[in-house]
Amino acid sequence: MLVLLLVGYVAGYWQFAAGDVSTLTSYVERLTLQNQSLQAQIVHHERQLQVEQAAQANLAKELAALQEEDMRIKEDIEFYKSILKVTPGSAGELKLHSFKVTKGESANQYNYNILLMQSGKHDKLVQGQLVLILSGIRAGQLVTVPVADALGAQGISINFKYYQRVEGSFTIPEDVAGQALEASFVAAGASQPYITKKLDLPV
Repeated sequence: MLVLLLVGYVAGYWQFAAGDVSTLTSYVERLTLQNQSLQAQIVHHERQLQVEQAAQANLAKELAALQEEDMRIKEDIEFYKSILKVTPGSAGELKLHSFKVTKGESANQYNYNILLMQSGKHDKLVQGQLVLILSGIRAGQLVTVPVADALGAQGISINFKYYQRVEGSFTIPEDVAGQALEASFVAAGASQPYITKKLDLPV
């Protein structure tokens, strides 16, 4: 009887243990499948989010470009209006309409954009030289460095009746910490600048 009882207990325990292990195995398999499904959903939503973010970034860039273009067109309209506006009895007046300096593509390189115009009457030519001077620090001392044009000339020829745009780039010497760019227009036959404007270099 004791032997039969022992055999029955062992057999029952074995069946119970086997069933429990089988249940756990099945449960783990279900959890694994659920986890794989959740991971697939996460990847899908992450991709959707990336697409939406990219679309939003592109829209923001397009909006910024449109706003910039709109501002540029408004500036151009005002510029041409100021050229065409003639006050009776007024003589032509030379103006530095705009002066911009932006960072270039390489290190220590900068681009400049200068627009000279003559308002009022346009009965005479504006002739002379536009001189660009870079100011900075070299070995603890304030220095000035002439900025040459693409041909190496230290002075840009100016000759116009209505307006003239001057564009170019320059590179700051390695031993100079650039601070500002000064533009001066010297009329033909004159010794002193007629217009001078200084602009800090962008950081």
